[in-house]
Amino acid sequence: MDQPKAGYGTAFVSSEQIEDTVRQLKEVVSVRAVLSPSGSVDELHVLTSSTRAPKQIARDVETAVFAHLGVPLDYRKISIAQAKLSFPGKSNGYSGSADSGRLRLQDVNMSVQGSHAEATVHLRRGPDILTGIASGHASSHNQLRLIATATVRAVDDTRSEDGSLVVEDLNAQVALAGRQAVVVLVSAIADRGEEVLTGCALIRQDVWKAVASASLDAINRRLAIAGEINDEL
Repeated sequence: MDQPKAGYGTAFVSSEQIEDTVRQLKEVVSVRAVLSPSGSVDELHVLTSSTRAPKQIARDVETAVFAHLGVPLDYRKISIAQAKLSFPGKSNGYSGSADSGRLRLQDVNMSVQGSHAEATVHLRRGPDILTGIASGHASSHNQLRLIATATVRAVDDTRSEDGSLVVEDLNAQVALAGRQAVVVLVSAIADRGEEVLTGCALIRQDVWKAVASASLDAINRRLAIAGEINDEL
């Protein structure tokens, strides 16, 4: 079956040509182009390992496709998903063996489409993978808040107290001995009242991982006190 082709002037461009062009951009992991029956680009989904702003990546995609193929793209049709690699075997700043009950960060993903962003955080506890998702406005600060919220939701989904952990605030610009750190404030709501938890993590590789790690720093301490994890702090 012939592939759909995008028609612009006298040139016809296939979805495969568009995908091949975008795939050559630095840090692009995979790409999928969806053309309408008339040949225009309806959807362009790009998965990248880059930590740059999605709008910058979208501009790179627009420029590359137009320069190489002569095909103009509507930025609203470009969906950018940013994936963080997993960290198997790494402690992520926490002690204890890999098969202990302590929650550990597995990976962080951020998908941005226009003004909408969705954060997905995977946590690991022994052989189990816990997933939390949060969506909202795609502003830079709110993306960090969504990551923290997705982290606590991954924990809440495993507990009977629905919505018992709430991200109150975070600061990703805390200076400590010449280094930058993230501090997250989480409220733990239960029948006995509200408890305020704080967690901190140095920004070592990227700020997304640090936000999730700071959220876990607060949560792991709370769960340890409650007896919900079995290894030492």
